Amino acid sequence: MARKGALGWVLVVLGVALAVVAVLLVVRPDRGLQPWSPDGADPQEYASQLVAETNEARADEGLPALTVSECAVGEADLRAEALVGEELEHAPMTAVLEACPPSTVAAENLSRAAATPHDVADAWLASAGHRANLLDPSLEQVGIGCLLDDGEMLCSQVFLGP
Repeated sequence: MARKGALGWVLVVLGVALAVVAVLLVVRPDRGLQPWSPDGADPQEYASQLVAETNEARADEGLPALTVSECAVGEADLRAEALVGEELEHAPMTAVLEACPPSTVAAENLSRAAATPHDVADAWLASAGHRANLLDPSLEQVGIGCLLDDGEMLCSQVFLGP
């Protein structure tokens, strides 16, 4: 009897997972997982594509586009550089707020992956905390710093708000 119950739960979980994949394909049907290689990868272009993906996701939710803040880009670059060869771990946002006045709110998403910017944005959207940052209507500016780290693209996405 317990086996039937466990099998039922496995089928429910599998059904939910397939439904999530189907929703992602419906929301963004023109793209699937794409191969990515660090060979010839340009971190600045990668960051620009992440900004575009972020703003596309915000538009899908009826939110205004984020503007690029040079201060946030500089802080994101510093935060990414500090993580080279290290585990991804968020540092306090105090330094960002001090460096980028008059902002009073800041948030961050981190990524290290051998993946396209689209796939990174989709992974952020699939994570509750990252999604909350990406779609927070109080955040108005963004800066993304990326660099290659052992065959993967390491990125810090810094958000600023009033």
